Amino acid sequence: MKRFSIPTVFVGMIILIGLPASWAEAAGSSASTTTSPAVPLCKSPYKQKSVSAKTLEALVRSHERWVEYRGNPDAKRMELCQADLSRAALAGVNLERADLEGTVLRQAKLPKTNLAQASLAGADLTKAVLEDSNLSGADLRRARLTGANLSRAIGDEAALFDAILIGAKLREASFERAQLEGADLTSADLTDGNFTESYFYGATLIGAVLVNADLTGADLRRTILSNANLHRANLQGALLDRAQLEQAKMVEADLESAYLDEANLRGANLKAAILRGTDLRYTSLQGAILSEADLEGANLEQAALVKADLHSAKLRMAILYHAVLDETNFLDANLNRAVLIGAKGWHTNFMNADLSEIYAPKSSLRQAQFNRANLESANLVGADLRESNFGHANLTQANLQDTNLQDATFASANLSGARLDSADLRGANFTGAVLSSVIGLTQTQLNVACVDDKTKLPPGLSRPVPCSSIKKEVR
Repeated sequence: MKRFSIPTVFVGMIILIGLPASWAEAAGSSASTTTSPAVPLCKSPYKQKSVSAKTLEALVRSHERWVEYRGNPDAKRMELCQADLSRAALAGVNLERADLEGTVLRQAKLPKTNLAQASLAGADLTKAVLEDSNLSGADLRRARLTGANLSRAIGDEAALFDAILIGAKLREASFERAQLEGADLTSADLTDGNFTESYFYGATLIGAVLVNADLTGADLRRTILSNANLHRANLQGALLDRAQLEQAKMVEADLESAYLDEANLRGANLKAAILRGTDLRYTSLQGAILSEADLEGANLEQAALVKADLHSAKLRMAILYHAVLDETNFLDANLNRAVLIGAKGWHTNFMNADLSEIYAPKSSLRQAQFNRANLESANLVGADLRESNFGHANLTQANLQDTNLQDATFASANLSGARLDSADLRGANFTGAVLSSVIGLTQTQLNVACVDDKTKLPPGLSRPVPCSSIKKEVR
């Protein structure tokens, strides 16, 4: 048992004596009070009671007069907190600033109703009809709106913290700067909706439909958007850090300058999406579809792109620092001046890709396909490119100093002006390749490589004895 010393009790008595009576009384009753002072008590005479249609009509008319002029003696603000208004017909009425906290409005008819700044915290609006209604600035915290119809509703700056909107219809609705933190919008339909700068932090949008939705500058950090449909959605400048977007459909979505740091986009479809300047650091993109996507200047530092499809994607000046590129498909992609320092990949496909002026020192791209790729002026110093295929590739002016090219294939490749200082060429296949103006190539290096009569050698070097067998087939 906790013991108090006499001096401690004495000091406590002095403090209470010195406080105003109301304060001392509050201090003494705080332990027994169960209702938080932050939650207003419902004083409505209709609390937990049904309201007849006639009474409701009278209350509405009185409230409308109150909204028009609060000094009217025949006017009174509607106070129907916790009342039962299930299936109530309230189409087109003015309920601005009404007290409907905790009110049951299940299947209520509220189309074109003005609920601006109304208090609806904890209200039950399950399957309610709120088409074309005005909910601007309304308090809908913890409100239940499962299956509700909010098509074309206006809810700018409304508070919907922890609200339940499962299966709700918000087609063409406008909820600019709305607060939806922790809200559940599973399977909700937000097609063509306006949610500019809205706050969705930690919200659940599994399977939600956001086709053509405007989410410019929205805060979607830590949201769950698995299997959501964001086709052509506008997410410019949106915050999606650590968002869960597995299998999300984001075809032609606009994510320019958006933030997706550590987001999960496994299996997501981003075909033809706009991702210019987007922050995709540490993002999981395993198996994602990014074909024809515009990723110019995007930051993909340490992103995981295993088996991702970037066929014909635009990655000019993109940052792929230490990115994981195992079996990634860059067929016909544009990676001009992209940064691949320390990038790692196995069986990566760069066929027909534009890799001119890439900066990829210390990268590891073993068994990669560079067939017919343009690697003009590429920096591959110290890279590990063992067993890779450069058949018919353009490597003019490329820097391959200290590069590991063991068993690589350069059949009919053009290496004019390329640097091969200290490169490991053991077993490399240069049949039909142009080596006539390479820099730094020694006879010792050439002797362990494979050449044929069509290989064009630089002056001063003699053609070594033909290889007894070519380890790789020319593709």
